[in-house]
This record gives sequence, structure tokens and C-alpha cells, in this order.
Amino acid sequence: MYHARLILALVVAPLALHAETRGATGEIPLPPPSYKVLRFDEDYSCLTNAANRSDWLDVVKHITLRTNAPTVYLSLGGEVRERFETAHNPGFGLPGQRDNYWLQRLTLLADLHLGQRVRIFSEGISGLEEGSTFHAPPVQRDGADLQFAFVEVTPYDSDEESLALRSGRFGMSFGSGRLVATRAAPNIPFRFDGIEALFRRPAWEITGFLTQPVKDTGGFHGADHSITFWGVYTTHWFDSAKQIGADLYYLGIRRANGRYMSGTGEEYRHSIGAREFGERNHWDWNLEEVLQAGSFGDESILAWTASLDAGYTWDAAFRPRLGLKADVTSGDHSAADGQQETFDALYFKSGYFNDASLLRPQNIIDVHPTVGLALTSAISVDGGVDCFWRYSKSDAVYAVPGFVAIPANQSSSSYVGTALDLNLEWRIHRHLTWQASYVHFFTGSYVRQAGGGEVNYASTTLSFVF
Repeated sequence: MYHARLILALVVAPLALHAETRGATGEIPLPPPSYKVLRFDEDYSCLTNAANRSDWLDVVKHITLRTNAPTVYLSLGGEVRERFETAHNPGFGLPGQRDNYWLQRLTLLADLHLGQRVRIFSEGISGLEEGSTFHAPPVQRDGADLQFAFVEVTPYDSDEESLALRSGRFGMSFGSGRLVATRAAPNIPFRFDGIEALFRRPAWEITGFLTQPVKDTGGFHGADHSITFWGVYTTHWFDSAKQIGADLYYLGIRRANGRYMSGTGEEYRHSIGAREFGERNHWDWNLEEVLQAGSFGDESILAWTASLDAGYTWDAAFRPRLGLKADVTSGDHSAADGQQETFDALYFKSGYFNDASLLRPQNIIDVHPTVGLALTSAISVDGGVDCFWRYSKSDAVYAVPGFVAIPANQSSSSYVGTALDLNLEWRIHRHLTWQASYVHFFTGSYVRQAGGGEVNYASTTLSFVF
């Protein structure tokens, strides 16, 4: 079922034959655009200048469709990703359980530019899973689906500012991905049907959207009409190099059937958040605070979170970085007090705490010191020790999809466990990347009393992108 060897042989072999050269005019080429998690964020307009075509795949990144009209072009791309995961006692399940499986993701995209004002983007996706002892969820097994498809119109575009209007199916990722991100680790990322407006100025970015999430069903399906998701996200930079900035945002969601430890009900939740980020004098920092209000059934919502991710990088061999991450996400103190206090992490990034993705950042306190090294310009390694506690003993520990992983237990300790994580990345070539990770979760008495045990997890991923 897997064709990794054949596919990688076909797409990687030419790398050995390729050598970067100057353009025909003798100009030094600009660096190629970097690949983005959301591929429609990439801009290949620089390839209208032949001097910038230094990569062997540039021939498909900018295909001119009209003579003497370089802004009318087609850009093709895609990804082949092979990922292996293994877990002992996955998901804090019954001790002794094991699961080993392969994941394969294939994507193919077409980005059609009809001048500077109109753009049509589409991306197909296939996700397969093989070898698991459990039934594969739809986010891992979806043989063929439409990941993104939208029309974008830019009614106003100048050197100082621009406005783009997007309609269709697209992905979103804001800030550090704590509330809205792409879910990149599973085969099928998040996607939304709706409309989006994007305004840009040199020191400002403002995005407004009204969407419904696409159903995860393992096939061609539309939006989940029981959920509506909307908001405005603003970013401002305080320096021209865009190294120091702040975000301010509002996110709203309506669910016909919200679900928490206290029960289910119709939910209207409003999130108001701020993020402060930057880097200077070897320091980097990323702080975020969110307050949530609204209604859940007959209850009012009052929940919150605060996070820190900061570090210092030495200008020395291997560029060592010592960092600290910390999160507090509120939980519900009582199911009978008329107030829902469980924070909702919405569409947060996958691998939020570590690559094992065992915990959803709800009703959790964690402290995570880390250390990272750049072994070479292409190889980096990092790891840390992450300690977890429940914010409220009256609330549960939630699994990443949102269901209760471990029920509430007021008589047990708040301590959930400690995770050791180690991560390695090798950027073999612009198109080829290999990643590996290992996580061991030492569980506390709260998990063991619920029938769970310690978790061993490892993964390895090889990705080819063009």
C-alpha cells in the first residue's frame, strides 16, 4: 500500500544531479521562498526574473501562461510524507498495550494567478494508515479529499497596504498556534469553509473570518453546520525588522453540542486574547493571555489561560538555547455552581506539549524547561522535562480531540505526571527533511488509579516538499 521508496526515488534522485547556478543574465539569484505549513502563503512571483530560478523544481513553481504577462502564471506543488509512530500504553490506556503504525500523507496543489487581482488555489490530499491495532480515526485515514479550494480577490494593493478577500475552503494559523493552528502532525490538517479578509500594512496585519470547520469523516464532506467559528486577529510590529510585536484578537465559536466533564449543551464562547513576542540581545520571548466568556447550556462561561515561552541563545559553538515554557489553563471547580470554568483550546496546534500529543491544554498546569542545540547548520536537537498538574481536581484530563481521557477524581493528587521529550531535525535539502522524536511519560497516582500507566512514544518522519 505504501509507495514511499518508489516515490522518494523519483523525486529525490535529481537532487544529486542538480547544482545551483546563476541566471542567464549573470545576476546573483535571490534566495528561494521558504516552504510554509500553509502552502498558499508561499509567493513565487520572484521567479518572473529568470536569474532567480536556481532550483531544479522552479520550472513547475512558475509556469507562465501568457506571453508578456508574467503575473498570469500557474504554480504547482505538493508533499510526500512518510511517518512511523510507536507507542507502549498509548493514550494512558491499559498497561501492556502496544501500537505501531505507518502514516502516509500525499498532497498536490495548483495555485493559479490571473494577474495581480485574482487567484484560484486548490490542494488535494490523501492520508493512509497501516498497521494499527486500533481503528484509524478519520484524521489519519482519508483516501482522497479536498484539503483547500478558494478564490482570492485583491481589490486594493499598493506598496504601503493591501486588502485580499478569500472565499472557499482554507486553513488558518494565528500567532504561536495556541488557539488556531494547522494540526500538522496528523495526516489531515484542520480546514475551514467560509470567508476571510486579510489587510496588510508594513507594521500591521489584520485578519477577519467567518467559517465552519470541515467535518473529519474520512471522505469528501462539507462543513460541520453545528459549529460556527469567527473572529478578528490583529498583529502589530514595533520595529521595521519585525522582531518585536504584539497580537490582540477576538475569537467566537458556537457549538450545538459542546462537551465537557460537567456535561453537554449548546455553547457560545468568546475568547479575547493578547500575545507579546520578540527577540533581542540573544533573548526570545512569547507570552499569551486569554479570557473566555459566554454561555454553556444554562451555565455562564468564565475561563482563562496564560502561557510563557522564553529562552536565551548563546553565541557559541552549537548555539545552545536554554528555555522555559509554562502554561496554566483553567478547569471547572463544580458542576453545580452555574458556571463553566473549563478553558477551551479551540483548534490548537498539534504536538502542543510534545510529539506524543497525549494531553489537551485544558484544566492543566505545566512547567517545561528545555535545552536546544544547533549541531550543524542543517541538524538541530532539543529536549526537556515537562511536569503536569490538574488545575482543578473537580475537572478531568482531556485528550487532544476533546473527549475526557481521565475522569475527575477529587480524592487523588493533582499531579498528572512528568514527560521527558527529545527531538531531532535534519534538513537534508531544501526539499527533504527528516525528524525524529521520543517521549516517555512518568504517570502519577491519579493516572494509575484510573487504570492507566506510563507511556513510551517514538516517531520518525521523512518529508519531501516541492
